Amino acid sequence: MVILSCLFFAVAGLIYTCSFDKGKNDLITSLESSSDYTDLKDGIPDGTSEITGDIIENGFDARTDEIPVLIYVHLCGAVENPDVYKVETGTRLAELIKLAGGLKADAAGDYVNQAMEVKDGQRIYIPTKDELKDLTPAEYVQGNESVSFKEDVLDSRVNINTADESALMSLPGIGQARAKSIIEYRDKHGNFSDIKDLMKVPGIKEGLFSRIADKITVGN
Repeated sequence: MVILSCLFFAVAGLIYTCSFDKGKNDLITSLESSSDYTDLKDGIPDGTSEITGDIIENGFDARTDEIPVLIYVHLCGAVENPDVYKVETGTRLAELIKLAGGLKADAAGDYVNQAMEVKDGQRIYIPTKDELKDLTPAEYVQGNESVSFKEDVLDSRVNINTADESALMSLPGIGQARAKSIIEYRDKHGNFSDIKDLMKVPGIKEGLFSRIADKITVGN
């Protein structure tokens, strides 16, 4: 009798163990087939950041997306639409030139570093090929990053013999009317041979000239 009882309990235990293993396998199979489990298995649940778990909605990640900072840059010289432009930080000069309508046909576009990042309050002058005709090939290849005639004159001064209306208006005290007068005088009498000749233009007296004398040039 005792032997029969032991045999009964052994068979019952074996049947229970097999049933438990089968139930566990069925549960795992069910989980693997669900989309929730698939997302968890990949490591990133839908709509959740992998690193912090921050919710990402409509492509906006609160950890990285910021409102862009706008800066003002004055682009003048041999571009189609010289003006003061409001752009985002990190903008390259090539992008700014494109925004200004591109370079003029006579622009020395390969003289300036168009890959440089523009800065807030910066004034960038694009010279013409004629303005650079006296440079040596080495100076031209170095471009406006070299410390020489280019940086001291073209990048910091306005050439009153070639500057357009916008470039002239970048000078203190020179508004649109005076800029037009300078261009009209230049067209009628030819290029200025000395910066002091600017005082021959109607409306430009010694006081105004003294304010802009160190900001202008007549070129070579």
